[in-house]
Amino acid sequence: MGDSSLFLTRILDVLCEGGDKIAFAHRSRSMSYQETFDTLRRLHTTLKNEGISPGETVAITGGNMPETILLQIAAQLRGARVLHRADLSCEDDDVEADHVLSSDPDCPLLVEGRGTKAAEGDIVMPRAVETVFPAEDGNTVRYSGEYEELARMVEPNPDGPQRVLLIAPMSHPIGNRITLKALLGGDTVVLHERAPETVSSTTLP
Repeated sequence: MGDSSLFLTRILDVLCEGGDKIAFAHRSRSMSYQETFDTLRRLHTTLKNEGISPGETVAITGGNMPETILLQIAAQLRGARVLHRADLSCEDDDVEADHVLSSDPDCPLLVEGRGTKAAEGDIVMPRAVETVFPAEDGNTVRYSGEYEELARMVEPNPDGPQRVLLIAPMSHPIGNRITLKALLGGDTVVLHERAPETVSSTTLP
């Protein structure tokens, strides 16, 4: 493992080894851990082809669906910093993005980019990841070491996979943390149809 991010290493292992267990239940569809891993690989290849590189900032929008969190992980595997936005019109965070991605099936995957698609070899696993969330006061909340701590702490439930209902948006620190914690534990994330617009960030699970 070396100096590679423990979070990225563990999330890849969990998704790859999860097999037919259900990772996401969303509307009338479900995704197994194997299907989730395959989707992540496909998204990672797409981001590589789009030239997304270490040190860049990738903004992600699209709501509570599996592809939102998988785009986050794929971008972080590319060494990019991730910025979550509630929608495409939300730019109140004062963070300039090099690329804007959307998991909304009605939008193109790459909404906006720098237009460079330089061929690039595989990137060495980053040492850490960083995610930026907009806050209600116009500032931002940044997560980095929190993900590494989750990877150290979370283990599969001894009673078997649990169902975790996600109501908070993935674009909010709480919803993001709940989703990744559930995946690291091998649980099923049940995605709520409509997430509330605002969630208090005073208490984290």
